[in-house]
Amino acid sequence: MFTYPSFDLSQPLSIIDIITVIALGIGFLIYIRKFPIFRVLLGMVFLVFCALVFYLGRLYITASIFGLGSLFVFISLPLIFAPEIRHYLEKLGRFPFLHVPKVTTKQKRAEFIRSLVDAIFELTERRIGATIVLERKTGLGETIETGVIIDAKFGAKLLHSIFYPKNPLHDGAVIIKDDRIIAAGCLLPISSEVKLPTLGTRHKSAVAITQDTDAVVLIISEERGEVSLAENGKLELNVDRMELTQKLQQLF
Repeated sequence: MFTYPSFDLSQPLSIIDIITVIALGIGFLIYIRKFPIFRVLLGMVFLVFCALVFYLGRLYITASIFGLGSLFVFISLPLIFAPEIRHYLEKLGRFPFLHVPKVTTKQKRAEFIRSLVDAIFELTERRIGATIVLERKTGLGETIETGVIIDAKFGAKLLHSIFYPKNPLHDGAVIIKDDRIIAAGCLLPISSEVKLPTLGTRHKSAVAITQDTDAVVLIISEERGEVSLAENGKLELNVDRMELTQKLQQLF
């Protein structure tokens, strides 16, 4: 009959076991803090904390409600974040820790920003509409799942071909992370809370995604021939080349 081994703190292996578990827990929290699921977990912890407080205060029914709420959130996590979980498990399955990380220098970042700004204003001059989402710390796995995976190094010609009016992907958004185009033809969320009566769907959806994530969205309006920038739920209209370059340098 199987018996679980005893746990003895006097043994060095037991101490190493505890340290390993703590390190894995901390590492997991540091990793997922980049993604929307982290805020959901924080909300769940808050519900558990409230349940504990009410239980200690002998408000047992109220404590049960908060406890059931936290349990419901925990059970729902795999369903709510299924696309994002699948995306990052696939990414983990490529064993990224076996690859030597590439050092991104300020010079490379500046070169990417310059190329991106040039490509954007070339599209503006041609009056070609576009939505470009620049991913930062918050993962956009759920949004990426709505489009077509590209995963190619950024290039002006590639960006222009995606937004070419006869391309079936031109109506959706492009997701860029670092200097790579991750996906194209992506659908951005539309929130009823965004009130921009004089602007179209591109601008409204751009503001909506920046309310829920730390992404930066660049919008090109074919009607106005203007470039706009959405960040942190705010929208800047008619941004010129120099302003856009300076803003991107500050944000990245």
